[in-house]
Amino acid sequence: MKAYIVFAHEGYTSFCHEILERTKQYLEQEGISYAVRDLYQQGFQPVFRGEDMHRVEMGDVSADIAEEQQQITEADLLVMIFPIWWWSPPAIMKGYLDRVFTHGFAFRYEERGPVGLLRGKKALVMTTTRESEHDMKASGLDRVVEKQMGDGTLSLIGYDVVYHNFAAVPYVSEQARDAMLNSVHDLLQKTLQPTTV
Repeated sequence: MKAYIVFAHEGYTSFCHEILERTKQYLEQEGISYAVRDLYQQGFQPVFRGEDMHRVEMGDVSADIAEEQQQITEADLLVMIFPIWWWSPPAIMKGYLDRVFTHGFAFRYEERGPVGLLRGKKALVMTTTRESEHDMKASGLDRVVEKQMGDGTLSLIGYDVVYHNFAAVPYVSEQARDAMLNSVHDLLQKTLQPTTV
């Protein structure tokens, strides 16, 4: 089994980084090989330009995107880790989705609509917010990102998706933060369970 981790948070000291470290720790413990794409540190270019769109229409992609698509093709598990800003992923993560999960690679259109081409794979999306679970439910934010990343993106292209948000991260106690980090292993175990039909 192989995992591919796509990470979007700048710096090195965030709670997202702690989630990343726990994820790597679990994968190593389970003997699962993995690669990490740290979008900020590696300077990923997120803009889906006209040139990119034209290349996709011609059945081609740039070298950086071909590399990403190869990594995703080889991986059985995709892990995405990022904060929620303005009710959505950071622009660099949204740009990653736009540029990498292209028509002909991640999906194709048929008479009844889009059909996912990455079936048989699993994905775990872990996000962080400043908002509490209570405030998120009251505003509807709790469902927005899950719908965007789950139904609107990863499930649509074939992934079996588990989504989890860690809420009110800057405001909870150290004990609560430790409990959140300890749950990363449980989330990975849940994601990797065999899919029942």
